[in-house]
Amino acid sequence: MNSTEGSDGSGVALLVTGATVVSVVSSVLADLRVVAVTALVLAGLLLVVLLLRTTLRALRPGAAGRRVRHRPLEHARRAGAEDMRAAWMHRQLGLLPPQQRTADTGFVAARLAEVPRADWDAARLRLHGRALWSVRDAAGRTPLHQEVEARLDRVAAMISDLTDDEFDTHRGQRDDRYLFHADPDVRAAYLAGGSEAVEAIMGTISAARAQARADAAAQAAADSLAQERNAALRALREIHRPTGSRDAHAAWEEQARRIGS
Repeated sequence: MNSTEGSDGSGVALLVTGATVVSVVSSVLADLRVVAVTALVLAGLLLVVLLLRTTLRALRPGAAGRRVRHRPLEHARRAGAEDMRAAWMHRQLGLLPPQQRTADTGFVAARLAEVPRADWDAARLRLHGRALWSVRDAAGRTPLHQEVEARLDRVAAMISDLTDDEFDTHRGQRDDRYLFHADPDVRAAYLAGGSEAVEAIMGTISAARAQARADAAAQAAADSLAQERNAALRALREIHRPTGSRDAHAAWEEQARRIGS
């Protein structure tokens, strides 16, 4: 009887413990579901607020108009800079060859492999510049695009320094679509782009002159060092010849002595 009562007591205790555990786990799970649902609701509300805010900004009077208006100004400024630079290239390189539409990186690199020297004349510089111009469009689809553009600028600047021909900036502002545009801001942007290009050209000329001075200094240093080396070698030959004669004479005398003895 006592064993039965003990078993029943243990069973009841286990049932109570199990029920307690289940209750606690259910409570925790319920809390987690509440937390998850709350987080989803808050995220949804935040998304709705952001969408409404973006929509209100887009619908705000003048916002879309400013974006649409800003785009033509950018185009005009870019066109002004490109027109001025193209006119500059035409003036310095002369008749430009047609653009090659396809050229791989290796082909473009081969054109860049020959670096202009300070002793090149204008004719040789123009040949190099035209060769680069012919691959300019294709180079735009390779990693060497910026290097080609920089080399073209440098060559044009070097030619400018070697010739007395002046560049008339009127040649770089001839696009009637922008120059006589109905919107004065577009006209101003086009002219501003041309002015920026002229400033860039002046900077390139200054850089080319500085490079030319550095190259000339390096060449002068190399020439001076070569003269010093030549003088040293010449002195060594002059010293060696009499020494060799004395050695030969001494050997001859020694040989004669041996024969005589």
